[in-house]
Amino acid sequence: MDEETKILQEEHDYKETITRLIQTHQGNSSKLESMLTEFHPYDLSRVFCDLDSLTRKQLLQAFNPDFSASIFEHFSEEEAISIIQSLPAVDAVKIIDRMESDDAVDLLQYLEEEELDISLVHRLSPKKRAEINKLWAYSEDEIGSAMSNSFIRLTCAMTVREAMKKVVAIAGDTEYISIIYVVDEHQLVGYLKLKTLIIARAEEKIADIMETRLFYAHPGDDKEDVALMMQEYGESSMAIVDDTEHLVGIVTHDDLMDIISDTKSEDYARFAGLADGDIDLKTDTVLDSVKNRLPWLSVLLLLSMGTSLILSLFEGSMTASAGAILLSSKLAVYLPLILGMAGNSGTQSLAVMIRYLTGGKPELTRKTMGKYLFREVGTGILQGALIGILVFLLVLLTNWITTGILADHRSLLTGIVTGFALWLTLTISTILGAVIPLGLDRMKIDPAVASGPFITTITDIIALSIYYAISLAILLPLYL
Repeated sequence: MDEETKILQEEHDYKETITRLIQTHQGNSSKLESMLTEFHPYDLSRVFCDLDSLTRKQLLQAFNPDFSASIFEHFSEEEAISIIQSLPAVDAVKIIDRMESDDAVDLLQYLEEEELDISLVHRLSPKKRAEINKLWAYSEDEIGSAMSNSFIRLTCAMTVREAMKKVVAIAGDTEYISIIYVVDEHQLVGYLKLKTLIIARAEEKIADIMETRLFYAHPGDDKEDVALMMQEYGESSMAIVDDTEHLVGIVTHDDLMDIISDTKSEDYARFAGLADGDIDLKTDTVLDSVKNRLPWLSVLLLLSMGTSLILSLFEGSMTASAGAILLSSKLAVYLPLILGMAGNSGTQSLAVMIRYLTGGKPELTRKTMGKYLFREVGTGILQGALIGILVFLLVLLTNWITTGILADHRSLLTGIVTGFALWLTLTISTILGAVIPLGLDRMKIDPAVASGPFITTITDIIALSIYYAISLAILLPLYL
């Protein structure tokens, strides 16, 4: 690395530095490429997105395809599609041919989803086409679609000297070398870390230094389950084997981070009550947002009709006399408090249970289900009692502020009824927040479907029914 590049790399603003390098050396692509290799491909991809389309196209065409591919792998799907469509087919094929197979599959699958031209796949090299077709056979939710075949295999009969010779020869063209897998006639029999190989004696056999406590997944396994398994084992890669335990690929830590990020985004979207798990603030239009939100809002609207129905059932009793109308106005003062606390309690319980269910839980048994339900029942009862007492005091305080009387017969009974109704409501809503996702999980349905808006609407209906039923039964005689 020459002195000019050393000085430039020491600057903190990589984006400004890279942009200045491109502007200065654009006419000499080989020198520019040599200087840009000192920067991370992600930083380069952010700068390339800001370049005008003509400059970007010229640079990607002029650079070595391997270098262009390394930048390309850090574009978002939307960015990659836009850029790949601006390139001549021959240059696009060169870049895709040098991309990692799983990244190339992601790009081509997205082109297919957007109903764009995917004829590029037929122009790829036979080797790359075979790798892509192999991964393309798996659905997006299966780990097979994310596995990589760019890793090192050794045989258990090799000596350390022979293994090191092979590693040195192919490491430059291999994406992942931190963990090396050991096979016997293509069947996975062990693995070892590169450090273990380096410090071993030259004449030792690989079979004597490899780890044989294997953990692996199958290509058809769910991506989320495999990602959670990798977290539990704490390794940076996981072997993927077929039904005969033949090694067909691996999943690495960067795939793990992508899977977890996508999963969290999807769960958050579902928890927020969106129709699907896709949230893209950069590309979503108003119509996209409406399309995602309207179906679930329509369902919630139908559920909310239950609240209106309950109010209509109590309407006759609430308007039968002047005293009933007065009671109705007093109950309305505390109604937002009752409904709000019920929704908050249910959502808290729901969030805790979904976090448990999606956080690498062991197999859910009747015993563990009972344990968590018992905990939520206890939580609901205790917090409901404490909040109920606080509300009782607030009712008396409100009466003193509005009438100057701290406590009379009506205000005391109103406080007791309101506090009791809130206690019962919080207990039930807390239990529901735990039961609903547990039930969905037992039925093999994503518990995140039980979103915050859903549980809030259900608890509103229950809270309203409890509050008015108890209040009318106990307080109405005092106002007649």
